[in-house]
Amino acid sequence: MTCDLFGVRISFGFGFFAVLAALLSVENGTRFLPAVLACAVHEGGHILAANRLGMAIREIRFSALGIRITGNTAALSHWRRAAVSFAGPAANLLAVLPACLLGREYASVQLLLFLFHILPAIPLDGGEALYAMLCAGMDPTRAGRWITALSAGTAFLLGTFGFYVLLRSRYNFTMLLLALYILFYMFFRRREGFT
Repeated sequence: MTCDLFGVRISFGFGFFAVLAALLSVENGTRFLPAVLACAVHEGGHILAANRLGMAIREIRFSALGIRITGNTAALSHWRRAAVSFAGPAANLLAVLPACLLGREYASVQLLLFLFHILPAIPLDGGEALYAMLCAGMDPTRAGRWITALSAGTAFLLGTFGFYVLLRSRYNFTMLLLALYILFYMFFRRREGFT
C-alpha cells in the first residue's frame, strides 16, 4: 500500500501489518500502545533532525524489518548524517521521563528502544551513525569493512548473551532474535553492495 503525503512517498509492506498483529497478541496487547508511541517518538526524532539539517525526505517505508526513511543524504555532511541517525535514539532517551507519566510500560519501552538502537551495528542507528563518522575520516569501502566487523561482533555478543538468557529463562529468545536480525540485515545490505 502506497500513498503520497506532502511530497513524501509513504509505503506499507505486508510484513509491517504482520508485526503489528504480533504485537497485539503479546501479553494481551498491553505492549502495543507503548511500542507504537516509542516508534513514533523515535521516527519523529529522525524526521525533525533531517528537516533541521537540510535533508529532503523522499520516502518513509514501513516493513517487517522496521521503518526506513530515505532522502537526499548527498546534501548532508558525514557529521550531519550521523546526527540524523542519533536523533531517533536521542528522542527516545529524552522521552523516558515524560513517558513515566503514562506508566512504567511506556517509559521502559522508550528506554529499551534507545538501548537497542544505540548499538554499534548496521542497520541500527548507532551503526549508521558510526559508519557516517568513519566515512568522515576514511574511504567508504574501508569504513564499510569496519562497521561490518563491529556489527558481526555485536551480533556475536548478543547471540552469546542470548544463549545464556535462554538457558536461564528456558523461554526468552529475545536476545537471540536481535542477533539474528543484525546478521540478516548485514547479509541483506552486503547483497545491495554495502561492504
